[in-house]
Amino acid sequence: GKTAYVRYIAEAMGMDILQKRASDLMSKWVGETEQKISEAFENARSSGRFLVFDEADSLLQDRSGAKRSWEISQVNEMLTWMEVHDLPFACTTNLVGTLDRASLRRFTFKVGFESLTKIQVRLAFTHYFGLKSPFQLDNVGDLTPGDFAVVKTKAQILRVDDKPDQLIQMLKKEADMKFGKTSP
Repeated sequence: GKTAYVRYIAEAMGMDILQKRASDLMSKWVGETEQKISEAFENARSSGRFLVFDEADSLLQDRSGAKRSWEISQVNEMLTWMEVHDLPFACTTNLVGTLDRASLRRFTFKVGFESLTKIQVRLAFTHYFGLKSPFQLDNVGDLTPGDFAVVKTKAQILRVDDKPDQLIQMLKKEADMKFGKTSP
């Protein structure tokens, strides 16, 4: 949902996306990660694209726990570019608490995604499965659109995507797994 939301914002602004993952930027060679970070920002600037760093916690780890100099210089490179980049950019993460505190000051907007409300859960059930949402769905909490997407795929593979009771059980399992209540 995070990257989809950023895509929506970029589209509303009339901008194309330049998406970078940690695997696009991280290198085993000292200094090369910083160079790739610089190139990503330069490329976004020269092409006028909206830069997105997916799972940015890999690039913006809290420096207070750094054990090697490159861990610090990598974050410093990101922070420097974040401060001077004149086009919109976004970073997505599920681990906000692990980000370097200085990085948080460089984000104009900080958007968090909470679980869906009961009304949103009902709408999502109908949207993803094309079925009327059963009242038992109200007993399943902590669901996100991503949970529905995973369950839809799984239900199609298992050919149970038209069975509300099984869908609800699968959604409950997805929600429970987030909190370590069940195993995969």
